[in-house]
Amino acid sequence: MTGSEDRRDGSDRSTSFDPSDLPIHDDTDSDSRSTTSEQKTGLSSSARRVSTNAIPVTIADYAVTDADVPLKTSGLGSCIGVAIHDEEAFVSGLLHFMLPKASQAHSGPHPEAKFADTGIEAMLSEFRDLGGDPTRSWAKGAGGATMIVFEKTKPSIGERNADALRRELETHDVSIVGTDFGGNHGRSLEFVPGRGTLTITGADGTERTL
Repeated sequence: MTGSEDRRDGSDRSTSFDPSDLPIHDDTDSDSRSTTSEQKTGLSSSARRVSTNAIPVTIADYAVTDADVPLKTSGLGSCIGVAIHDEEAFVSGLLHFMLPKASQAHSGPHPEAKFADTGIEAMLSEFRDLGGDPTRSWAKGAGGATMIVFEKTKPSIGERNADALRRELETHDVSIVGTDFGGNHGRSLEFVPGRGTLTITGADGTERTL
C-alpha cells in the first residue's frame, strides 16, 4: 500500500494466507509516483524538497520535511497512512505502511516502512533529526479498510493495522487527534503542514478533512 502477539494483533496463522508476502506494488496516481531511488528509500526529508507542489509517498514508504509542502499518498486499502506534525518545530512526516509488525513477516528482506513498528521508528528518527519532538507532536491517520474478507484472518488486516498504529504512537508519546479508519473502500491522502489538515479522498467519491 509491520514475536509472539495476542489474537487482537493478528497472531492467528491458521490460514495459509500470509499478508507479509504480498508484493509491494505502486498503484498511486501519476502525481504521487517517485522518480528517483532516493525517494523510494524513506531517507527523504531534504531529498524530496525538489518538488514545490507535493512530496510523494509511495506504498511502504515515508517522507519527513520541515517545509510547508504537502505530503501525498494513495493506494490505501488495508494499509494505513499516518501524518505526524510538530507545530513548534514545524516538522512533518507521512508514513504509508502495510502491516502491523516486522517480526510477523515470513520472508524478507522488507523495507522498514512496510510495517507499523519499524516504519514509525524509522520515520521518527528522521523526524528528530530535523528538530521534531514526538512528545509535543500530534498524529492523524486514515485507511485500514477491509478490502478482502478472509474468514480465518480475524480481526482483519485493516483492523490490526489500526490497533498497531495506536500502540506504536502511544509508545512514542504521540497523541492522536483525528482518524478515519475502516470501511471497504480505498483512500488517498494529502497532508498540508501549514494548515495541519489531512484530506482523505475515498474511492467511493467522498472527501473528508481531519
